[in-house]
Amino acid sequence: MNNTARTLIAAAVIGLCGAAPAGPLPDEAVIPVIQMENVPLTDAIRQMARKARLNVVLDPRLAQAPYTTMTVSIRWEKVTAREALLALLENHDLVLVESPRSGHRH
Repeated sequence: MNNTARTLIAAAVIGLCGAAPAGPLPDEAVIPVIQMENVPLTDAIRQMARKARLNVVLDPRLAQAPYTTMTVSIRWEKVTAREALLALLENHDLVLVESPRSGHRH
């Protein structure tokens, strides 16, 4: 995909879900293995965001071709959910746009 077609994935991060956890932040905890096989792209994005405890709003353009037919088959080891999400987005020429409120814990 060329730069002019780059989609801003309005995975506009709204913030962390729930109370502040004890120990490492959810997006800093290393996950031993993340594996997906033929998962629709938007489902994979939502799953990684959920693992990172992020609320996301997907850009409506992701409900259009070519994204509607894209699937994800990956295996990552020893990465954080946030690292996996960012890698997934980068692999599909998508970006994460964080809202100013994203640093606040609820």
